[in-house]
Amino acid sequence: MKFSRIFLSISISLVMIIIPSCTKKISSPNEQTIYYRVTDEPVTLDPQIANDDSSRLVIMNIFEGLVKLDDKNNPVRGAADSWKMNDMEYVFHIRDNAKWSDGSPLTADDFLYGFQRTFMPITGSQTAETLFCIKNSEKIKKGQLDMSYLGVYAEDEHTLKIQLDYQNPQFFSLLATPPAMPCKKDFFESTAGQYGLEYDKIISNGAFYVSKYGWEHEKYIRLSRNDNYAGEHDVIPKGVNIDISESPEDVLDAVINKEIDCYSMDITGLEQAKKNKLNLTSFNDTVWGISFNLKNEVFEKTDIRRALLQSLNRKYILRNLPEGCTPVEDIVPETAKTDNITYRSFVGRGMGIEFSENAKEYFKKAVDNLNAHDEDYYWYYDYDETEFPDINILCTDEPSIQPVVNNIIAAWNKLTGKYANKTPVPRNELMEKISSGDYLIAIAPLRPDGESPVDTLKLFMSGNEANTAGFSDKNYDSLISDIILKPDNTSINKMIQAEKYLNDNGIFYPLYTESRYYISAENVRGIIFHPYGAEADFSRTEKTEK
Repeated sequence: MKFSRIFLSISISLVMIIIPSCTKKISSPNEQTIYYRVTDEPVTLDPQIANDDSSRLVIMNIFEGLVKLDDKNNPVRGAADSWKMNDMEYVFHIRDNAKWSDGSPLTADDFLYGFQRTFMPITGSQTAETLFCIKNSEKIKKGQLDMSYLGVYAEDEHTLKIQLDYQNPQFFSLLATPPAMPCKKDFFESTAGQYGLEYDKIISNGAFYVSKYGWEHEKYIRLSRNDNYAGEHDVIPKGVNIDISESPEDVLDAVINKEIDCYSMDITGLEQAKKNKLNLTSFNDTVWGISFNLKNEVFEKTDIRRALLQSLNRKYILRNLPEGCTPVEDIVPETAKTDNITYRSFVGRGMGIEFSENAKEYFKKAVDNLNAHDEDYYWYYDYDETEFPDINILCTDEPSIQPVVNNIIAAWNKLTGKYANKTPVPRNELMEKISSGDYLIAIAPLRPDGESPVDTLKLFMSGNEANTAGFSDKNYDSLISDIILKPDNTSINKMIQAEKYLNDNGIFYPLYTESRYYISAENVRGIIFHPYGAEADFSRTEKTEK
């Protein structure tokens, strides 16, 4: 019996030793690496130039502006720990212990040079206009004034003064965006034109920095915790691994299997994500609608577009929308705000082209108008209804959206007396075709990079990369420029006028808003996701046991 008790005791001890060794332990938060994935290579990590989602994502983790955005998208203290406001002048105090990733001090001069680079004509910044409220910045960007007139001053090592030409309610939030990031002049000049293009051509003042040999183009970017960072909070994870993959199909499975921790996802994987109890954060900031290629000789005609759109009964064509999609009648989304009040509460809803029982009559008249005859120049176009071009709708290949496209096709078949067709493709191919103008009519997404109504309206300005339809109108450009550069009590009326113009001319016909989702594994906590700019802040992220 004694031997048996000794054996039992030893057996229990061995079990107690063996069992913990078979349990997978989560490392300390400070030793954890967060895994993320993007589908596009960052174009550049130079904040003054960057304008794509992948670049912004990395930049917002390796740089920090005078302010940063919290989990409610509100500006809070960043590299500046305090500030004073006096009408059109703001004075910021840079943290005394703020440093670059190489250990050198972060100074007011670094922010001054960052702003100067943003407005230098030679920089070619595509985002400089967002900060044109800063005194004389627009004239400097256009080469009309010398840089010495810029309303930004480094009064001493830790004091930065910014003067404005006019008040912008978004000013503080804009100070957290890439064009407002600091730039260390001597380091920038040492890169000889390669700043932001390789791991060793980047210096950071944010929570992370690009690791040594941490950027293999088209494959990955590796970020390491910046131990010289002196922000409002300590940085939790050891690093962030961002894989670059053009094939997003397997990403959801990768999150479920904890191969990656989080990802930006559309509605296609929503059901599976919920089934696997993934964390979901959603933003309703994307409007899908009908976009015509205005470079086509038929669809450039306003009356043709209007006739096609007047044949669409919204209630009928949108009756089978999937979860995460909501019917809309307006181009500017419901989430848009001006002076912290929703834009739609000012102007109402339903500004778009309405369904008409007389659409067929309008269509015949529009087709007749294609027959132009100018005796002075002896040219004419000879179209009739039977020669109207075949309609082909470019759309995503997602099954949940096909009923909507089919309903539109049915309406246009009835209108034109011809058979319309569709070309369903994966989302990434859809965006490539739209960007290159390889379409006649597309069901296209419209997503602004900010919450102001003008952030949506400016997407239709001539020369804007998002203006893939080829819309160009000097009067429209002038109207939007006035709103951006000279905001006053008439701005809201100008916004209404601009949106009405787009609607009346059938430039973009809104169908529905789609929620955009960020997903993360069930045990991942502390990621701060932001709408519009596709940004995620990983500085407070950790993985728990469950």
